[in-house]
Amino acid sequence: LGLKTVNVGLYNSGGGIVTLSGGVNFTLDSDDRFTLTCISTGGPATTVTWTRDSTTVTQGTQTVLNDPETAQYTHTLTVAGRLGGLYTCTVSNGKPSSASASITLQDPQPPTDVTAVQDGPTSITVTWTPPDPLDGITGYTISYTGGGSSGSVDVSGGSTNSYTLTGLTNGQTYTISIVATSSGLSSPPVQASVGLVPSAPVLDSTTTVTATTVIISGSVPSGSVVTGYVVQWQRDTSIVCPDLRDDGSVTVASSSFTGHTITGLEPGNRYTITVTVSNGAGSGPVSNAVAAMITATAPSGPPGPITLVTVTPNSAIVQWGEVLCLQRNGEITDYTVTATNSDGMEEGTASVDVDARRATISGLTPSTQYTVSVAAVNSAGTGPSTTLPVETPGPPSPTDVTAVQDGPTSITVTWTPPSPLGDTTGYRISFTGGSDVDIDGGSTNSYTLTGLTNGQTYTISIVATSEHLFSDATTFEITLIPAPGQVFVSVSSITATSISLSWSVSSGRVASWEVVWRPTDRGTESTSGPLSGTTYTILQLDPSTIYTLTVSATNVAGTTDSTPILFSTGVTDAKQAESTSCDCNNTGAIIGGVVAVALIAAVTVIVIVILRSRRSTPKTRGSVGALATTNQSVELYKFSEPTYADPDQLQTTSNEAYNVVRGTAEDDYEVPQNLPPPTVSSQPTPTAAGDSLYEPV
Repeated sequence: LGLKTVNVGLYNSGGGIVTLSGGVNFTLDSDDRFTLTCISTGGPATTVTWTRDSTTVTQGTQTVLNDPETAQYTHTLTVAGRLGGLYTCTVSNGKPSSASASITLQDPQPPTDVTAVQDGPTSITVTWTPPDPLDGITGYTISYTGGGSSGSVDVSGGSTNSYTLTGLTNGQTYTISIVATSSGLSSPPVQASVGLVPSAPVLDSTTTVTATTVIISGSVPSGSVVTGYVVQWQRDTSIVCPDLRDDGSVTVASSSFTGHTITGLEPGNRYTITVTVSNGAGSGPVSNAVAAMITATAPSGPPGPITLVTVTPNSAIVQWGEVLCLQRNGEITDYTVTATNSDGMEEGTASVDVDARRATISGLTPSTQYTVSVAAVNSAGTGPSTTLPVETPGPPSPTDVTAVQDGPTSITVTWTPPSPLGDTTGYRISFTGGSDVDIDGGSTNSYTLTGLTNGQTYTISIVATSEHLFSDATTFEITLIPAPGQVFVSVSSITATSISLSWSVSSGRVASWEVVWRPTDRGTESTSGPLSGTTYTILQLDPSTIYTLTVSATNVAGTTDSTPILFSTGVTDAKQAESTSCDCNNTGAIIGGVVAVALIAAVTVIVIVILRSRRSTPKTRGSVGALATTNQSVELYKFSEPTYADPDQLQTTSNEAYNVVRGTAEDDYEVPQNLPPPTVSSQPTPTAAGDSLYEPV
């Protein structure tokens, strides 16, 4: 409260005796009464008038004091109530003088940011922010009520901002009120409410822990009234089951707190525990936190289902799911993995990856039924297991198996051994019509079957063996082909330096052909090398030379040679050629002459004639001449007339340009000059049907 505006004026019209010398003064009492005072001089005033906002104030409230020494007259007006306005004092003893004061009355501003906080079992501290500006604030008054009692306290100093109320009753809720004061006036009140709750309990750091129970102890500071408490716990999810929260609490009605037993906790888990006590005023602060590690127990549940990743004859890889969180009863540190065969015996060893929940079981027996079991392990023991039936296959089979005939009666089987070999100790080969062949050595990779029958189809199978166990069989068929049949050679042309051949075989398959020749007067042999076709021309021969020639047919079963033949190259002298010519038309002449060919083995003489043009009757028959034999005798044969063919058809297969026929020995055949008489021997025994030893090809 205060005087906001005062206007003081001294008025003298010049004719009056009375003047106002001090203006209007203002004082305010604490009971909302205030007094206005004005002083006049120059003798007693005939009239004194007070007005408020141009309205005359009742004169009964006016008093006049005369001071003889100063000849001053004091005029006062006491106003009851908080009536602000423009107050004017007018005095007169002939001519009036007046002075006015404008009075604005208002309450002081209240404090802000008021809080009331318990700071002990029986005390409350009130804090606030003083008004800004202070506007004459001289202090504060704090009042409180609660629990059937009340009180107040004055706090001096406008800038003071806190005060602690003591001697209160714990468990009671108090309403706090604070006002600012100025010249006996009070600001509007500001209130706050606070309950005197129990102080925070203090928990002992030592706790008693069993498999599922924690016993905590503690106390509440003196002066606190307790009507109950709440125990709260929270599981540390970083240890077991991070995705599963496990919080809990229990409320107990009690007039005191000294400790509590918590049950139903999870083994192998760490918990954080706090306590809050309460009374009629509410709950107090939370206690200090204590940690308790629950004793672990063996897992109470099995791992999740087992999955077979891979299985080999000697090993298996399995993977499994997690144990349910609330069945782990502690941190899983390992897994026990076993493989039990149908006889109840454990086999193999397991290498376990705990983080991946995966195990490789090695040392198993091929072709065996197992039960694989997995159990979780923690610091307290091993839990129940999960099982899965697993059957190992037989030994691994050889790969890249091939079977190739390498002779008329043999087959070579080759393969790539299993990788890794594992327990493979060898192989067994079975084939049609024969006994099984057992082969030692896991790294062996081939075997040759002999004594087979040419032309027969064989079914062959091979398995890998491992201590009387067998892998899956690889089976295939192969037919033994015979060596090529009889080779027939045809001569299409002979020149002084070349001979052109073609050939065929009576039966069988041929992989390659080869032509071999050599002059009869020297042992130097020449060869064409392997040929894939059935024609060949020998070039760069020596003129007028007799050669031995053989054509060979080869396949996997062997080689068949044609019957060796003798042939003579032509002459190069034109006149000599003319002596053996015939009367031919202008389009052609005899180009081959007479060629003497003898079978080396039987010393049988044959004649081959190659013609360039057709003629009706040959003019010259070639001379056989004399051939040396091992018994120094010569057999002479009369040869049939040659068959002539059109030169344009010499290269065809439908017309033959020559005949190879067997001759007939005759006693009247004339022996050439300068030769000893021939010894006529019997004819060779024919090896083919009919009277001809060699028939046209």
